[in-house]
Amino acid sequence: MRFLGSLLCAASILAWHNPVNADSTFDYKIGAGWSSNIFQDTSDLPASFSEAKLALRGSLALEDSQVAYALSASARRIAKYRFADQRTAGLELGYTHDLGRAVKLTLKGGIERRRNGDLFLALPGALIGYHKDDVFASASAGLTADHRGGRSHLTTTISKLDRGKAHFTLAGLKPTQLEAGYGLLEVTGGHIRPLLGGKAGATLQYRASRISDAERRTFGRFPAETLRGSLAYGRAYANGITLLAEAGVVGIASPYLGTTVERARPFLKGEVAWQLPHGTVLKAKLARDIQLADIDDPLGEDVRTVGFSLEKALTEKLKLTLAYEQAQSDWLYYDYRTRTKSLAATLAYTLPKGATVALEYSRLVRRENDRAADFKIDGLAVRFAGSF
Repeated sequence: MRFLGSLLCAASILAWHNPVNADSTFDYKIGAGWSSNIFQDTSDLPASFSEAKLALRGSLALEDSQVAYALSASARRIAKYRFADQRTAGLELGYTHDLGRAVKLTLKGGIERRRNGDLFLALPGALIGYHKDDVFASASAGLTADHRGGRSHLTTTISKLDRGKAHFTLAGLKPTQLEAGYGLLEVTGGHIRPLLGGKAGATLQYRASRISDAERRTFGRFPAETLRGSLAYGRAYANGITLLAEAGVVGIASPYLGTTVERARPFLKGEVAWQLPHGTVLKAKLARDIQLADIDDPLGEDVRTVGFSLEKALTEKLKLTLAYEQAQSDWLYYDYRTRTKSLAATLAYTLPKGATVALEYSRLVRRENDRAADFKIDGLAVRFAGSF
């Protein structure tokens, strides 16, 4: 945290001493709340929490290029279960350079340290928890080229998550790694051009997860590859409707994939927004894709998501947002399925200078093949956020 504070200070000095070419913004958010199931599992333990986040983002313009940066730090404190406190500190850097009149190079890199904790075992009258430190790093390089009335793009991204050892609250338990880390390679290429008053595009994407041999044996986590081809179309209509639709096929391959598993599946991504009178906005989204990272299955998950939201301006400064989402996941290594339904209602008030204070109620219901693993969460939180 001291290192991050020094970086924030240095970046601030850099921005303030380059008023012509530099631009910087501080974002902040503080809040507190209560959850009926703080660990989001079958333990069903309630607790209150407090949280804070600070970020500095900015850019510096050079002759034919631009440098962008973002530094962030966050903390979440759970007074009743201190082992579950969360802290993050991260740094992101970006560089864009015009290679010619119509060709641009983009480089990005970032690193984030994540300290978090969870419940390991709930015993009658006693809890065993743990905390650990993970490190996530990513780097990407991309090219865009404008030609023949359209734009082509090619981007390669490499990311890696290193898992730290868990330190338990019970004396005598040695620090132990509980989960496998992973690496992820993603290569995406495509072309976008105007069509019928909107824009149409074609995309080809390759992704591959990498798991070390030792962690495959220890944690039962396995690598996989996906290849996706899709067509997309987007347009803003005069009646206030904005549409983005993408459809295609995604295939998965892995030596650890069962022979009866369907290897080619639909890929879907759709978003619709309708701007109505009196400050009302209706939104809907639909998505389906195979996920290789941030999953519970050892190999991959076929995730289907549907969501709806309503935003209504009650007064000039008061806004109500209602959101509903349902996600279904079919595991690919195990014959297992999960379904999650979530609902959130947020009342936000805009203060002077653009700051906002928001009151949010949320409810989440999780259902799995194993009924003993089902759980639900009710939450209430108030947050204050702004920028300067």
